Amino acid sequence: MTTIATPLATAARSLAALALTLVLAACASGDRQARDYIDPAADFGAMKVAMLPFENLTNYPNAGRIAAELLATELYQRRIFQLQEETETRRALAQLKIDPENLTSVAAAQQAAGLLEVDAIIVGSVSEFGYQQGLREEPVVGLNARLIEAGSGNVLWASSHSVMGGGYLDRGSLNATAQRVVTSMVAPLVER
Repeated sequence: MTTIATPLATAARSLAALALTLVLAACASGDRQARDYIDPAADFGAMKVAMLPFENLTNYPNAGRIAAELLATELYQRRIFQLQEETETRRALAQLKIDPENLTSVAAAQQAAGLLEVDAIIVGSVSEFGYQQGLREEPVVGLNARLIEAGSGNVLWASSHSVMGGGYLDRGSLNATAQRVVTSMVAPLVER
């Protein structure tokens, strides 16, 4: 017995295939949230900047340090600032008996920037870093960063980004998701 496809049945199958493709494409991109601010008058090219380990607001061990190192690598690669080497920053803070975890306020970061003899300092936090539970465990990363000018205390750059998952076709690792977040955070600095 042969079945002849009716135009209605063929159209329904085509519509179902299109709907499935759209759903999978939407899931493949992951859920993203982003907020960015750049001071239009800021001149980043000649600026010497120190970055502090990010405050870890998650249960994932060392998430703050991991995030700061990923961001530092991206900034080195893009050559946006003259970034002070992390080991030099940590050594100077240790000599001054300053705990980087206590430098999240603008006034404290401004003071640390002066003590480190840099033009500005990057402070930040990790709000999400792990795997979201559900039908499938998806990596979730949320980072926040601010560039604070030493002299004025003005915020010259602020960025808050989060990404969930890699989608059904590409789950992705936690580190790869964090790298995508960092790359998207730095992109507006490159584009200006």
